[in-house]
Amino acid sequence: MFAMHDNRFGTSIATYPSTCYCKMCVSSHPSACTSFSSNAFTINRLKIILLYQYEEADIMATISVFPSPTGTPIANAVAQAVAGDIVLVHNGTYPEPAVTISVSNVKVIAKNEGGAVRDGSNGANAAFVITADSGVEINGFSIQNYTAPSFGIIVVAGSNHRIVGNAINHTNGVGIALNIGTGHVVWRNKVEHAGSFSGIYVASSHNWIVQNAVGKNTGSGITIGGSDNAVVGNVVSDNGFLGISITGSNNNFIYGNTATLNNMDGIGIASENPVLLRNLAEKNIGNGIIVSVTGANGILGGNDLDENTQAGISLNSNFSSVQFNEMELNQNFGLSISGSKNTAFGNRFTGNQPTQISITGLDNNLF
Repeated sequence: MFAMHDNRFGTSIATYPSTCYCKMCVSSHPSACTSFSSNAFTINRLKIILLYQYEEADIMATISVFPSPTGTPIANAVAQAVAGDIVLVHNGTYPEPAVTISVSNVKVIAKNEGGAVRDGSNGANAAFVITADSGVEINGFSIQNYTAPSFGIIVVAGSNHRIVGNAINHTNGVGIALNIGTGHVVWRNKVEHAGSFSGIYVASSHNWIVQNAVGKNTGSGITIGGSDNAVVGNVVSDNGFLGISITGSNNNFIYGNTATLNNMDGIGIASENPVLLRNLAEKNIGNGIIVSVTGANGILGGNDLDENTQAGISLNSNFSSVQFNEMELNQNFGLSISGSKNTAFGNRFTGNQPTQISITGLDNNLF
């Protein structure tokens, strides 16, 4: 046996037996070949081409980036990247203009989480803009001082992008914006002091917003304007409006979030078929959870609503189910139902004022 190597990669791309019909083998190892035919040569050449292409397509590059006070090192690296490449950004401050990622399946990752700083003091309109069709990941950056009308990270095209582990602080616009697409994951980000209407804004559908810490923003913490999204395990606190706002969309799943000390309701729903399970909403200036008249056919189960200045749960919608929630020390009823044909059972009430339950709607069932 002998191996043929690709010198660029130092890897074997084909292995031949000692008796071979390849023309290349005939010229290099004439004693090893006993015969030759054009058909055999064509077949073996095809094997070489296919194996070579497979090997070349399987190579993934890591492009390392280091700070430059005047250049655009991240943008330059991204411009060189092809699908599958990693742009690995080392510690330091990167004040360059907005970096646009237009190639699918490129990952832009801070080598040490929080160590690579995107600074917008130069008036850039965003730290990162994603325009690729699919599979981009932005991971581990500290993004700060985007004080022009700007975003931290914005998705304007494509699907299945990943925004993970970033700390976004002091943006004049939204911290993270998913304007379009489906299947995006926003996970483990920290968004504070966003000056626009929301820390995280989701206009698209079928996305995962998971385990983010969103606080001290001018508007709401998380705003969902698309349908079929999952908002899971986030902490939203001390925001200027609502903790979590779901509006103009349907079939959203809100699970295991903590909404506290917000200047309006902890969680506000103005969409149909919402599912709210095991959330904690406490000490908000407003209701713990409010489901407005457009939020029909929801289910609210296992939530904990404590010490809010309005009701623990305010249900203004119809045909919803409220079950096994705990409402304690809220200042304007534990449960307030002004909608019709709702069902409530298995709930626990402690110390709510002026009474535990208020029902002004018609044909509601409590047991």
